[in-house]
Amino acid sequence: MKYHDGSPVKLGDIVTIPLRDCSAKARVVMLGDTREHLDIDKKFLDWVESDKTLLEPSYVVVEWVDRNPLAHNDPKYAPVGNYMFTQLDECVISDA
Repeated sequence: MKYHDGSPVKLGDIVTIPLRDCSAKARVVMLGDTREHLDIDKKFLDWVESDKTLLEPSYVVVEWVDRNPLAHNDPKYAPVGNYMFTQLDECVISDA
């Protein structure tokens, strides 16, 4: 896998993810093309592996490094986990 600038993606890379009101740091924990992964939550990994369509080859799974910028306490909405699927487009910037 490669970032938009052509540099290779590695497990453990720290990236900046732009959001509507801010940007946040995240760590690459799973690669969509090879399905290689770091030591991540077993239930999450089992869920991803149980449905091969969840993680497309051009996507990665990231885990928020600091506070989850999408977390909320509103009971009207589903809780938000610490993992996110994202495509490696020009907005995802490697901090390497």
